[in-house]
Amino acid sequence: MNKIYGFGNALIDIEVILSEEDLTSLNIKKGSMVHINVKQRDIWLKMFENKILSKNPGGSIANTIYSATTQFSNCSFSSSVGPDLERKLFDKGFNSKLTQTKYNLSDKPTGVCFIFVTPDGERTMASHLSANEDLIPDCIDKNILSKSDWLIFDAFSVCTKNGFKTAKYALNIAKENKIKIGFGLADINLVESNKSEILWVLSQSIDLIAGNENEISLLKDFIPKNTNVLCSFGSKGCKFNSLEIKAKTNIDIVNTNGAGDALLGIFLSNIDNIRTEEALRKAVDYATKVCQVGGPRI
Repeated sequence: MNKIYGFGNALIDIEVILSEEDLTSLNIKKGSMVHINVKQRDIWLKMFENKILSKNPGGSIANTIYSATTQFSNCSFSSSVGPDLERKLFDKGFNSKLTQTKYNLSDKPTGVCFIFVTPDGERTMASHLSANEDLIPDCIDKNILSKSDWLIFDAFSVCTKNGFKTAKYALNIAKENKIKIGFGLADINLVESNKSEILWVLSQSIDLIAGNENEISLLKDFIPKNTNVLCSFGSKGCKFNSLEIKAKTNIDIVNTNGAGDALLGIFLSNIDNIRTEEALRKAVDYATKVCQVGGPRI
């Protein structure tokens, strides 16, 4: 039985260590996410080539799927990638024994995301979606999805025209087969700029919405009462509906990139097998470990 079926962006995370002053000079709000064009991507690749900490497979839902497989959950992931070496690097980021993948092969390069990390561990992102703009319904394996426990996707998935079509297609399959549906808010800028698409998702009787406290607060008047809410408090822990779990104190935060993704993956892997409080504790502890390494996965 497939535990989680996810679809979303396939990205190579390019982590760059920057001072507060250098980040300010880029004119990106700290802690936010922006989309950039290919010209800006190429400029920054050259500008920061000596400050790149790592290049690793990323993407919010892909990170969630990865973390779920650390709990020995069988998962599937769908996306759109390019005909390049980055595609191979992205695919190597999964546990091949526990993850089935299905991709649309685009003519565009595989997407990248600059992760600018300041000394306090906060991450600021700039994505060049590229091949992800060609995410299409054909990416979804209907047979596998219809036999899964959960369908998960996020706000990144609905911020493009093709991605929104894919979300509608996958949701129909999930509903027809009584598959539970989880939706990640991913970034507050996406919530603000794609509010109509996100409100449509919330109107579809989904089972779970996940995000940080700022993202959840922005949508609090629109979340149906019967929708479960997984809210991250960053280094302080998380809350699932009325149940709150605090993170362990006195940790050194290296990088918050991927912590929320990990929280969701670990939680969904365990929620149907153990008590909710235990599942949350496992999720918080794992996400805390993610904050202590220089990347979105451990």
